[in-house]
Amino acid sequence: MNPVPFWIVLGLFLAPWFIYPSILIVISMLFRKYSSSWIMPDEWPAVSVLIAARNEEAVIASRIRNLLEQNYEGSIEILVGSDNSDDATDTIVAAFKDRGVILRRSEERVGKPRMIKELLELSSGEIIVFSDADTVFAPCTITELVTPFSNASVGCVDGSRRNSLDADTCESIYWKYETAIKKICSASGAVLGATGAVFALRRDLFMPLSARRADDFELAVMTRIQGWSCVFNENAIASEPSPGDKEQFRRLVRIVSWMSVSAVLLMGKALKKRMFPLFGQLLVHKVLRWFSGILLALATVLAGFLSGGQFYLILFTLLCLFHATAMAGWLFKKYMPSKLLFPYFFWLMSIASIDGILRVLSGNPVETWEKKSKGRKN
Repeated sequence: MNPVPFWIVLGLFLAPWFIYPSILIVISMLFRKYSSSWIMPDEWPAVSVLIAARNEEAVIASRIRNLLEQNYEGSIEILVGSDNSDDATDTIVAAFKDRGVILRRSEERVGKPRMIKELLELSSGEIIVFSDADTVFAPCTITELVTPFSNASVGCVDGSRRNSLDADTCESIYWKYETAIKKICSASGAVLGATGAVFALRRDLFMPLSARRADDFELAVMTRIQGWSCVFNENAIASEPSPGDKEQFRRLVRIVSWMSVSAVLLMGKALKKRMFPLFGQLLVHKVLRWFSGILLALATVLAGFLSGGQFYLILFTLLCLFHATAMAGWLFKKYMPSKLLFPYFFWLMSIASIDGILRVLSGNPVETWEKKSKGRKN
């Protein structure tokens, strides 16, 4: 068998995971614009924190108290959007009215992006901070999010999402990898997307792709399309629990089914503005990664056909070992070290990604989240 198809498929698989980060390292060294330290602003701008909530009675009070206790020298306005909650979420939020917390209730399910847009219209802050109801900020997180805006070219600041559990999980291992990539991209102001649990945006740069969309990924990329930088500050720390596998899978399906449409629209805008590096980022970092599972499975099959030669037999064996480790993670997850669980999480992400894309192609994208367990969303 001709080995060329194998190397093409393997190259496409390696592109988002290894080749892309390597290119980013070179770019960050040649075109560095920002360091990891930031100059404090002369005057701290007013901040509005937006939180979309759906049946968050278990966590919303502690979330609001956490924000009220932030060590920030400027003013902080807190707005909570209740997306047709049918538990005590509204009552709990309303109890903080005397402390300036604003409640916006929707009488119908509209989804997080549209809820965020409604909250923005009620807000007054110069800097908008986005977060989730089950997130906990470190005491100086808002200060760390706002500080990079002292540089006039920065339009969006992404924070660092951490696992609030005592030990590493298969997801937290993946997030360490993502964090490393964000640090590299931040040096040139080219962070791709933002973390919904903790990021900030200049108010006048809030530009979703449509009236129905206000996603963290879209808002951050649209900032770059408007000519501003998107950076990462690892000191802006937000902790939230890692969901269980079933919740994680549903959450990933929802994210990809929404984000896949965003990626196509944003790629079109990037091409229209001749922003070819951004187009390449979207293609490799997002689109190719969503098809990683299919590419790796195909590479394994092709390596099997070529395994008559010793070199390809070794590659085939290593690939099979990766899949076997993933299967072991599925069957014996709680008995395995967290560092051996990445293959399992890789396949969890890959299958969820294909599910999300198929939902979009079938005209049935997932736009809203449902509570599956107390105090969490997916």
